[in-house]
Amino acid sequence: MSTLEILTFILFIVVIVTSVSEKVNLPYPLLLVVAGLVVGFIPDIPNWHPSSEIVLALFLPPILFRAARLINWRDIKSNLGTIGSLSIVLVLLTAFLVAIVLTAFVPQMNFATALVLGAIISPTDTVAATAVLSKMNVRQHIIRTIEVESLFNDAVGIVLYQTALVFVALGSLSLVNVGIYTVFVGLGGIAVGLVFAYFTSLIVEQFLAHSENELPVIMSLILAYVAYLFAQRIGVSGVLAVVAAGLFHKKTERIIEPKTRLSEKTVWDTLIFFLNGIVFITIGIQFPSYLKKVSYLPAIEIITFSLITIVAILLLRVTWVTLSAYLPYLWPRFSKQKKTQPPVSFKKIIIVSWSGMRGLVSLALAIALPLYITPNEFFPYRDLIIFLTIIVILFTLLVQGLTLPSIIKRLGAGKDDRGELLKIEEIYQQLTKKAIQNIQALEAKTHLWPKAAVTLVENYYANRLLRFTVKYETRADIHEIGEQAENLLAKILQYERNELNKLRLSGDISEEIYIRIIHKLDRDQVGFASYK
Repeated sequence: MSTLEILTFILFIVVIVTSVSEKVNLPYPLLLVVAGLVVGFIPDIPNWHPSSEIVLALFLPPILFRAARLINWRDIKSNLGTIGSLSIVLVLLTAFLVAIVLTAFVPQMNFATALVLGAIISPTDTVAATAVLSKMNVRQHIIRTIEVESLFNDAVGIVLYQTALVFVALGSLSLVNVGIYTVFVGLGGIAVGLVFAYFTSLIVEQFLAHSENELPVIMSLILAYVAYLFAQRIGVSGVLAVVAAGLFHKKTERIIEPKTRLSEKTVWDTLIFFLNGIVFITIGIQFPSYLKKVSYLPAIEIITFSLITIVAILLLRVTWVTLSAYLPYLWPRFSKQKKTQPPVSFKKIIIVSWSGMRGLVSLALAIALPLYITPNEFFPYRDLIIFLTIIVILFTLLVQGLTLPSIIKRLGAGKDDRGELLKIEEIYQQLTKKAIQNIQALEAKTHLWPKAAVTLVENYYANRLLRFTVKYETRADIHEIGEQAENLLAKILQYERNELNKLRLSGDISEEIYIRIIHKLDRDQVGFASYK
């Protein structure tokens, strides 16, 4: 089977498995990994072994770009401690601990080779963790911590991985040179991302701000890939280039037309869904083939190497997350918090500790391992490194992913949505009242619009205000009433669609008129949801 046929087959599985996950109320990444394992063990099914260049260049830019656009500079500023502690220090500690442990247990594996594996499995992946946490309604600041950590530790892990490869090839390293190289790669990547994002934003602002076609959406997609590929080409961090570009390009959301903004969200949601689906399926598919490649080792050794690697990264993460949370409490002079109050709750420590799952970056870096370190020398323990990477990914996704909901329930860490919904409702009501006042003020000053146009806009805002009147007069749950109203409207609109279809079948209207009216009815149904 060709790559195109295999990818089509994988996407078909992604859609089916995700549909099942919605029904059984499980995060789709976990079921996709299981589906990949099942497919991987089926005899005579072609296995897909994507090259590292495809995995990193195709999957990483859009996933990172989208994640960066969901975070603002305030999130980064308030999480600088998290970035330093979890995204940098913990990544380095994980890599070195894994290297020390494997050097002690794996015969003839030197420190440099073991450090390669440590670098590969040190970055975390936020997709599966946030899928679980969102379903369990965990507080947003916990989810944000995990997202910010994952956003930056990819860059640190990749730089460390490249350094470890040089270490394997040369047998020695200069720490000064490594430090200079790291700073150059990091700052260079950020500069590339900001430059491309600046010019892209300028184009959107000057030429596409009022465009209702798909060009602004295409521009954002191209920016993610251009920033990454150009940065990689000149030898700086493509990851940081994409993150910087995503953070800067975020401001174009306020410039483009609302219709385009909604289209952009739909396109990005669909793209990220399919890319993540392919990644998680591929993780499962890869396992059987690499299990065969390490079958020359005794089963007890394979199990031992796997267990010590998993235990090492788990214990270190729990220990370091706990220390990072309580160090300011133990030494209050380094924190603005009062000594009587720990800076982080015990619940958050447990959840963040158990949310350190691995995924895309670890898989891509493992597959990227060269076959040779010199023309005549194979890369030592390459198959074992890739196998252990897949084992770690599978364990963190399946074991941690499946047990995380139970842990959250036992901790009682889920939040009640009512407070947040009431806050949204309160702000929405305030905006509605201010908008009505603004309409009246504009009309009194300018008289630029026909009376009929003003009446239509006033009626729209009167309908928005009506929802609050209904709540206070009936003392009903506005969200429950809204849902019932939406169901009623759906039935009435379906009646309209049926009548419209009769007109089409009888030849009273053309296909073009039918399609345009159907789209109007669809927009009416979707727009009514805002009153819910």
